[in-house]
Parts: sequence; structure tokens; C-alpha cells
Amino acid sequence: MSRYFALSTLAAAAIFAAPAQAGSLNQQQIFDQFNVVTLGNMTSTSHVDGRTYVTGSMQGNGAVLGMHPNDMRASNYAAVTVKGVGVAADQAALSGTQVTDKGAVVYGNVVDSIVNNGSSAVYGNSVNTSYNGNGSVYVQGDTNGGNVNVTKLKSVAAGSLQATNSTAATSTDMGKILTAVSNQMKTYKSTGSSVVIDAGKATFNAKVNSQGVAVFDLTSIESTLFNQNLVHEFSFNFNGATSVYMNSGITSGVINDNFLGGSAREVGQKVIWNFYDATDLTINAEFGGSILAVKSNLINNANIEGGVYVNNLDSRAEIHINNFAGAVPEAETYAMMLAGLGLVGAIARRRKAARA
Repeated sequence: MSRYFALSTLAAAAIFAAPAQAGSLNQQQIFDQFNVVTLGNMTSTSHVDGRTYVTGSMQGNGAVLGMHPNDMRASNYAAVTVKGVGVAADQAALSGTQVTDKGAVVYGNVVDSIVNNGSSAVYGNSVNTSYNGNGSVYVQGDTNGGNVNVTKLKSVAAGSLQATNSTAATSTDMGKILTAVSNQMKTYKSTGSSVVIDAGKATFNAKVNSQGVAVFDLTSIESTLFNQNLVHEFSFNFNGATSVYMNSGITSGVINDNFLGGSAREVGQKVIWNFYDATDLTINAEFGGSILAVKSNLINNANIEGGVYVNNLDSRAEIHINNFAGAVPEAETYAMMLAGLGLVGAIARRRKAARA
């Protein structure tokens, strides 16, 4: 969705003076490359098909991450990145987890896990963890138990996959960007899209603007819409929309709705659900769409067709790769930087023309 704003001389000067963040992802790239991003911790007893980024710790019990490596979009990130923020030095940053392919970068200890294929970097100890298939592993600390059936590196060499993945892991402030996207999206006014609730069914009727975008403001009906005793079916009429933004200010909710006609997958490719004030959400039925809820603890007891971008995640069912195919709203700071770069380019072109 295009953003229009005036760029003052002062703002332009600030942008030009600011150092570039080499390698930092923008909001579109985050949605494209990651199936799950948590700004806090993650626990899982199930599967994530795509790439996972965890700011805190990832504690699994039979969890499988990166289950469909061939379906992941190209990225400088490993299949699993665990930053280990807030994790004590004697605790596990990653445990009880199997990584299918494309490796892992973990800042902290890895315990009782398996990495099958791909190159990994562990900036801590490796305990009862096995590394199999193709690739290599670097372990900064001690290796105790498990089988290392790949090349074990003594250091992370420049140009190695571990170096590329590790540089990527520290390049982007996920929380800042995703929070800015959520805050930006909630300012969007409805395009005239409506929801009709009748006999327990909510029908979403998109009204599309000239850019293929439909915005729903759910705030006036959310207490009914997300009440499982009042609404238990969702139906969608997208009317040609390519990007659909659902804004909701609920603080907590249990979503137990049937996406009619097997629509969850189609919804997943078109819709971002922006729960900008939510702190606790539970999904109890197959859900379609990317969930953006940067303040929320999310429990999914049923499969999700789309990305999950939340504070803490307790995943008890599968999260499928179903990339949002529309335009992710620009975070304000990123949009201003783009505008600044555009202005720089325009000035340069004018100067070149003047010299000719």
C-alpha cells in the first residue's frame, strides 16, 4: 500500500546523516522469509514448515522446525535462528527440537536436539545433540553427548555459511520493524469493507481500492466477532483484493471459527490480521492469514495457514508455509528512509542533467 507524506528539509537531512543498516531486512522481506517470528520465547510440540526466528528461547517437545526446506524463500538466515535473549548461561536456548534442513544459528546452549542437514553455529554448549547429513557445525563451547556426523569447525571463517547466517541473525531488529508495521497498519481507515453477522456466520465483504487493497476496521464488532458463543463460521468475499488488512483492538480472545469452504489457505495468502492490542490469543480451529500480534502470547491448538509474528508462542499444532502474497504496510521509519533515498536520487539526477 503506497504511503504519501511530505519530507521536510530537516527530516531529509536526518535521513541522509543516518548510517545505513547493511543487510537489515525490511517488513516485506520478514513476511516473505519467515514463517514464525517471536519477540520473546517459543515452545512447541508440533511442526513449523518454514523458517523460524526466536528472540528468546525455543523449548520443544518433539518439535520439528524447517520441515519443508524446499518451500522456503531464499534468505541469508538459517532455517532456525535463536537469539537467546534473557536466557541464563546455564540454561538451554534451544532444546527438544529437530531441524530438518538449512541449519541453525543459536546464541546459547543447544540441548537434546537434532540438526539434519545444513550448516550450524552454536554460540554456547552442545549437549546430547546430533548433527547429521550434509554440512558442518561450529560449537563455541563444549560438546557433550550426541553424534557429530558432519564436519566440525574450529572457527567461523569469513565467507562460510555460518558467517553469513550469523551476520544475518544480528542484522535486523525484528521487534522494532514488526511493531512499527502493526502501528502503521492500525492507522489505516476502512476502505468501506464490511462484515455481516447472521446466524453464527460472519461474512467478510471486501471493498477494494485502486491499489487492490481492502481494509477492515473490526473494532466496533470485535466483541461479537471473536465471541465463540456468538460466531463460529467465517466466510470471505475478497472481490479482487490482493492485500487485505484486518484491524482489531481486542486485548484477548479465543478464536474457534470454521473457515468455510476450505478457505483458510486462500485467506492465508491475502490477509494480515493485526491484533495490535492483544496480549493473549488462542486459536482452536484451522486459521487462515498472517497473525501480527507483537504484544501477545499466542497458543495455537489448530493449524495455521500463514505467518505468525507475536511476542510469545506456544505452538501445539502445525504452522504452514503460506506466504502472504500482498504488500506488507511500510513501517513509518522505513518508508521515510525510502523517501529520502528517492530524494537523493532525484537530486543526483538533476545535478547530472545540469552538468550535461
